[in-house]
Amino acid sequence: MFNRKPKRGISFLQEQGLLGASASEVAEWLHVDDRLDKTGIGDFLGENEDFSKEVMYAYVDQMDFAGKDMVMALRYFLEGFRLPGEAQKIDRLMEKFASRYCECNPNNGLFASADTAYVLAYSVIMLTTDLHSPQVKNKMTKEQYIRLNRGISDNQDLPEEYLSQIYDEIAGHEIKMKSTSKPGKQVISSEKKRRLLWNMEMELISTAAKNLMESVSHVQAPFTSAKHLEHVRPMFRLAWTPFLAAFSVGLQDCDDPEIATLCLDGIRCAIRIACIFHMTLERDAYVQALARFTLLTANSPITEMKAKNIDTIKTLITVAHTDGNYLGSSWLDIIKCISHLETAQMVGTGVRPQFLSVTKSYPSSDTLSLSSLKLNMTSLDPSVKESIGETSSQSVVVAVDRIFTGSIRLDGDAIVDFVRALCQVSMDELAHATQPRMFSLQKIVEISYYNMGRIRLQWSRIWQVLGEHFNKVGCNPNEDIAIFALDSLRQLSMKFIEKGEFANFKFQKDFLRPFEHIMKKNRSRTIRDMVVRCIAQMVNSQAKNVRSGWKNIFSVFHLAAS
Repeated sequence: MFNRKPKRGISFLQEQGLLGASASEVAEWLHVDDRLDKTGIGDFLGENEDFSKEVMYAYVDQMDFAGKDMVMALRYFLEGFRLPGEAQKIDRLMEKFASRYCECNPNNGLFASADTAYVLAYSVIMLTTDLHSPQVKNKMTKEQYIRLNRGISDNQDLPEEYLSQIYDEIAGHEIKMKSTSKPGKQVISSEKKRRLLWNMEMELISTAAKNLMESVSHVQAPFTSAKHLEHVRPMFRLAWTPFLAAFSVGLQDCDDPEIATLCLDGIRCAIRIACIFHMTLERDAYVQALARFTLLTANSPITEMKAKNIDTIKTLITVAHTDGNYLGSSWLDIIKCISHLETAQMVGTGVRPQFLSVTKSYPSSDTLSLSSLKLNMTSLDPSVKESIGETSSQSVVVAVDRIFTGSIRLDGDAIVDFVRALCQVSMDELAHATQPRMFSLQKIVEISYYNMGRIRLQWSRIWQVLGEHFNKVGCNPNEDIAIFALDSLRQLSMKFIEKGEFANFKFQKDFLRPFEHIMKKNRSRTIRDMVVRCIAQMVNSQAKNVRSGWKNIFSVFHLAAS
């Protein structure tokens, strides 16, 4: 029964008196009974339910890693079960493994903390997959592996000889992780979709090229079809500039809806091709062109907004939805447009945009196109007024919200690019001399909540960017901004600390560091008092879950006392 339904099997055995009720007894049984399916063991240990986690903790604690190097310990750890396919399940197991490894090897001078063991264990698994998977054509070199692990030991490098030894050992003898013998349905589906997309793009380009060449050729020679998808890359690299010029001129000079739609479809497809083949220069050029035609950029005359510009906004949002994992630095142009779109929506609905109070209120040149327009809506041409009002339509508002709620589906690299762009736009909004805005800062708080369930490896990269942003915003001379940042940081910290922390880790320490930074750098009595209140509330409500965060807490109290 366990091999079919692990949880039901355990419950049945306990009811029959054949298995003890405690987590340690169940864990010991999982270790010793060879009849159990290793896939079922892995799935059960990775569950997020309280009893499953207790069993997993006991299971790992019953293993002795003393005297074993990292690779040997990983081999031993992964012998008893198959890693589950879900990232969160794997993350919980690897986090506990790293904590236990450091407990068993307290005198290991290589690792600054369990974080180092955690990241290194992931890198070893990734190296095993890279070197021994037949699907990976370009294998990782030893130099690339050493470079991948730079700065993982509390911003220090592990010895190159140590990493080189790991590489050689894995290259000669892979770790049998026994995750699954076949790729999962989701992976197969994803690959099928990608191949289908490539085939569609190839068919579209092939047909268009064939028709064009036949129409201008006097010699009816046989048309030779390209046989490999990679042929698109050099073809597009040669043609992207005239394509962009043609689409841009058509969109700029013609108000015909059909022509505008064709031009926007062309730009969207070009961005898709550039994304698929990781062509950064071409992707950035097309995204920037699309952003300009929204008329939402700082120097654009919004009074000239027409239906085609609204369609451009919708196309830009579609690109964010469909190609988010490949946009990289182009996220900055998209987030800037979304920031200005929020102001245009206020204007379109007749609502005065929400700016923070400052000492001066003179309109500046880069906001005149949007913020001053609210005073003159009655004098605008009806078609322009209708176009501006369309920016606040339900379809646009919902589509923009989906960009932020959908950030949980971005991969580990894309979410960092997305967060970095959002923080940069937030700093631009807050740095405005006369009308600072908190739109992007509010979105930062929202996406932090959405993405807090990511595996720790990804979340730590996200927080490197967010933590630095909160450091800056919490020291903003405008107290309204600093107070909002602190309150947001308090709410996020309470949520994060609820998750608890294993011994020898320092995730909490990294998360709470902005409170310490703000206490040191911000001389405002109001802000410093609020920092102390936030920390005190955390201690009162979450003391049982605080681990490495105590260092930051006592540091804040020390700074307050001095």
